[in-house]
Amino acid sequence: MTTPTVPALRRLGDRQVHPVGLGAMPLSFAAMLPERDRALQAVHAALDAGVTHVDTANIYAPSWDAMGHNEALVAEALRTWSGDASQVVVASKAGIVLTEDGGVRDASADGLRRACEASLTALGRDVVDVYYLHRAEPGRPYAEQVANLLALRDAGLVRQVAVSNVTPAMLDVALDVAGGPDDGGLVAVQNEFSPRFREHAEVVGTCARLGIAFVPWSPFGGADRASQVGSRYADFAAVAAAHDASAHQVALAWLLSLSPTVVPIPGSSRPATIRDSVAAAALSLSDEELARLQATAPEGSSQYPDDEPAPPLR
Repeated sequence: MTTPTVPALRRLGDRQVHPVGLGAMPLSFAAMLPERDRALQAVHAALDAGVTHVDTANIYAPSWDAMGHNEALVAEALRTWSGDASQVVVASKAGIVLTEDGGVRDASADGLRRACEASLTALGRDVVDVYYLHRAEPGRPYAEQVANLLALRDAGLVRQVAVSNVTPAMLDVALDVAGGPDDGGLVAVQNEFSPRFREHAEVVGTCARLGIAFVPWSPFGGADRASQVGSRYADFAAVAAAHDASAHQVALAWLLSLSPTVVPIPGSSRPATIRDSVAAAALSLSDEELARLQATAPEGSSQYPDDEPAPPLR
């Protein structure tokens, strides 16, 4: 295996990671569940291309009774990879429990502890590198939920903590409770952000100011839209053509330009697609091109508004 050329790294807590991470969720998505060998090959392709940050979650599973499926798959991929897996940051999440009827949110101290212990088993680890509070539990004070997450760090079960799917007000609460990365507190925020959806620009700015990694999920607009980035956004396609690149690479390069703390996590079950995404870190766009992309209009609201029940996977 040849060692890939690594672009300028980005901060994820106390680690430096490749600018583009891997979102492992599609490898356990019921509608497109790949064969296990191909799923492992997809993760290996990302790692071979230089990826050092893999994102998973306990609820990424093909069915409600298979929680931990994605975590176990990521663990197997790391175990069977020919490189040094100790250099790979693995992030997971808790706060949603899949049920036969859909999902419920549980960010209680006991609920997060049970979820974390199950994640450690699935991942085959003694500690999780980065652990997110996946979604807020309605009716429970958010400050309490963040404190429950911090308790896992204090117990030595997780190394660093993060939050996901937060509004600016929720992020302020989390920072009041946990502090930022320089305080040993929050190291990352994972929110939806893409050419299609840009409502978290304020959160991106806060993360940039405090040195918190902003990790955009669904950076191509969602699984049902990912293949349409070029066709839906003519400006992204035009810039891509000028660089002999894919529209997906241009979308990732645009995201990376928003802040030096942005670390997108595109996902795919195909090695070729993953390698294409990772190559975006080396794509250099001019100020004029970035301004052209920034001026494009998003299409609408979040796939999963905060007042809707927790989705089965995201």
